[in-house]
Amino acid sequence: GAGIQTKTLPPADRAALLTDGYALVKAGKMGPASLIQLLSKYVDEDSYIVWSGIADILGGLDTVLSDDPAMSKNFKSLAKKIVMGLYEKVGWEAKPTDGHLGVLIRGMMIGLLSNFCYDDEAVAAEAARRFALFQQNHADMTSLPSDMRSSVFKIYLKNGGAKEYEDVKAYFGQATDNAERKHVLASLGHTPNPKLKRATLDWAISGEIKLQDFFYPIGAVRSSSLEGRHIAWEFLQDSFKAVQAMIGNASPSLMDAVIVSCAGGFCTEEKANEIAEFFKVNPVPRSSRKIEQTLENMRANAKFLALLQSSDLAKDEFWNSL
Repeated sequence: GAGIQTKTLPPADRAALLTDGYALVKAGKMGPASLIQLLSKYVDEDSYIVWSGIADILGGLDTVLSDDPAMSKNFKSLAKKIVMGLYEKVGWEAKPTDGHLGVLIRGMMIGLLSNFCYDDEAVAAEAARRFALFQQNHADMTSLPSDMRSSVFKIYLKNGGAKEYEDVKAYFGQATDNAERKHVLASLGHTPNPKLKRATLDWAISGEIKLQDFFYPIGAVRSSSLEGRHIAWEFLQDSFKAVQAMIGNASPSLMDAVIVSCAGGFCTEEKANEIAEFFKVNPVPRSSRKIEQTLENMRANAKFLALLQSSDLAKDEFWNSL
């Protein structure tokens, strides 16, 4: 731990320690508690190479642990602490000393803020301030550079309600190119309001969004929370015929994307069986490989979650001791 905290270990070694540890835990060859204890030592980390590894591990653990609300709460609290450590070093503003990696780490950090620190008062206030400036002038690349937009939209949505939802959605009609519209599509589903999540899904198949892009808002709802996953899966079951008709004879990759966007992310054997049963009754031969992969992934995640649940991670006192 000392070599990590004092950074006497080179960045590539600090990254490898963590990514190797994560791989060992997933393979059942290292205790999950050891990985979390190791992760907690990275609160002072500022290397882009190391943060690439940290971000992947935080994302992977978040997906699996979100199926267990008690463990998820403890994990998110640690993740927030680690990400806030980086936030205090890097900040929102570009610096003359940044260099290429400085720009990359800031973009990554703001993405992590939208996942783990959106409820921090200072983060929420700064995102709202930048969004307000952006509303006044969409060409304002200083207040809201393109690589920050999806993340800032998410933070703004997660701290708001119907007004914030309509503010972000309005940009879809105002944006001048498709890359900008995608910032709306990738973020809108992160509204905390279940009715607005469902409205986002209905909008996705309304015909207002290009066929090659309509699965993005669906994926945003699914990845937004455990509740979002259930809403997206229910939506696919309710609207399956409409979705099939929309896609028609277009590329099978579109239906593949819809399947992952609606049914991916669950981490229980029961859900895998339920989804398998649905596609048995509603076969999609051109997407059979993608359905298999999605179910395999889900079952692997269910096993991984069971491993984590049987470890010290299930105990509040473990998290409090970090």
